[in-house]
Amino acid sequence: MRRNLFGIGDFSRMSRLSVKALRLYDEQGVFRPGYTDPQSGYRYYSSAQLAEANLIRMLRSLELSLEDIRVFLRERESGQRAVLLERHRKEMEQRLAQYGSIVAAIERLAEGKGDTMERKIETKELADQPVVSTRFKTSTAKIGEDFGKAFGALFGYLGKTGVQLAGPPFVLYHDEEFREEDMDVELCIPVADEVPGEGEVTGRVVPGGKVASTMHAGPYDEVGPAWQDLMLWISEKGYRPAGAGREIYLVGPEQAQDPADYRTEVVCPIK
Repeated sequence: MRRNLFGIGDFSRMSRLSVKALRLYDEQGVFRPGYTDPQSGYRYYSSAQLAEANLIRMLRSLELSLEDIRVFLRERESGQRAVLLERHRKEMEQRLAQYGSIVAAIERLAEGKGDTMERKIETKELADQPVVSTRFKTSTAKIGEDFGKAFGALFGYLGKTGVQLAGPPFVLYHDEEFREEDMDVELCIPVADEVPGEGEVTGRVVPGGKVASTMHAGPYDEVGPAWQDLMLWISEKGYRPAGAGREIYLVGPEQAQDPADYRTEVVCPIK
């Protein structure tokens, strides 16, 4: 063994980081060995590196990504490190909320509950609707986080301009098929008059027309059966989908604390 240096196996035992992890951290530029033999490729570590190894182990236990850990170790200013940790804290809070929804769904399923609202499906004519909107790509895993950012941008614009609201918010799904990744969605807030928009916020008119509509009672992530019933009804009645489907958020977190009390209108243009 080289003087004051430890082979990767010995350092693994001291640091409580696996040999596989140490090799990965080296390859990813997160944690380099103190010395790598140019001929054998063997990695050697010094006792002075134990403090950083302990920090990495702690950060991994907090479920930070390797990229975030790499940035954290490289950034020596405490303020910048605090910003990174605060961002991760918010991400974990969002994940915790998602897990809470999953637990609640499991409980409702175990109790034989769920969307018990009688599914009434009807057709109606929607008028053209001026909106402020923002269109973006997202995924089922990130849609809650991305919706939060989009609502922030939209209400920031509305607060600055004093534009009058004209109805509950809704989302347009522009894809012709369901996607778990790269979903093309547009979050819209109805307004009284057409406005120009600014930056990522667009002002436009969403066309009206004939639609089929039904209601969903319960959390947003359980809206699937309402869509299934609506699309089956459309097919059985001889209609065809004719544009972007939308979900209108009639009752949400602002009006109800319990997600079981949320109400969403599910709408599909038809011809």
